[in-house]
Amino acid sequence: MGTQPLRVGPFARRLLERRARQDAEATRPSHDTAQADGAPTIATPTIAALQARANAYARREEQRFFSRCRRDLAEQRGLAQALAADLDAYDDRLEALAPAERAASHIAEGDGVAFEELRRLRRRIAQRNARAEQLGASINARFTTARLRASRHFDRSDEKIAVYWGAYLRALTPPPGAVHAPALKRTDSLAGRETSVDIWRPVEPVGSDRAGGTEPSAPSVEPGSPDART
Repeated sequence: MGTQPLRVGPFARRLLERRARQDAEATRPSHDTAQADGAPTIATPTIAALQARANAYARREEQRFFSRCRRDLAEQRGLAQALAADLDAYDDRLEALAPAERAASHIAEGDGVAFEELRRLRRRIAQRNARAEQLGASINARFTTARLRASRHFDRSDEKIAVYWGAYLRALTPPPGAVHAPALKRTDSLAGRETSVDIWRPVEPVGSDRAGGTEPSAPSVEPGSPDART
């Protein structure tokens, strides 16, 4: 089932039109002054209220996301640190072997404490990587849901502003020229984030390619994360 189209109901439309007439009457002196200066005034109490309400809704969605994912984010941080330690230990034990014994076939079939320790580290790294991927999928799914809910609220507010702005311009005397309806600012809210949850993720999940003998992949700190600010 697809999403339903957004629509401003008749009661909300009448309320917005009434507020537009009231705002136009209240702001007529400042509008006349601004017209004389060549810069029409577009800030009204109703638009400010719609912006504040949309920001508050986005903040609630963000707080709800944090409350539901705080444990997963903490576990993901712990997993990344444990993976980094396991990969360092794997590199140390691999370097202790003779160059001829570092091949993957020797590690998989070799006898002795050193080979058993390497195989144990590989299994543990694979398990922790799988858990990190599972956590990442869950966190991203919850973030996407919160972001879509916040974006939909902003879309509904933009539709209300379109109805309000048309009535507001009609109520102004003399009517202004071509003035576009103001759009709500989304950049500072959850609905304006282009990336996923990278800014809240302290470190990237460490890959297991080092256990396979390829170039090491060190954990990185995401821009804007708590670790990057310290």
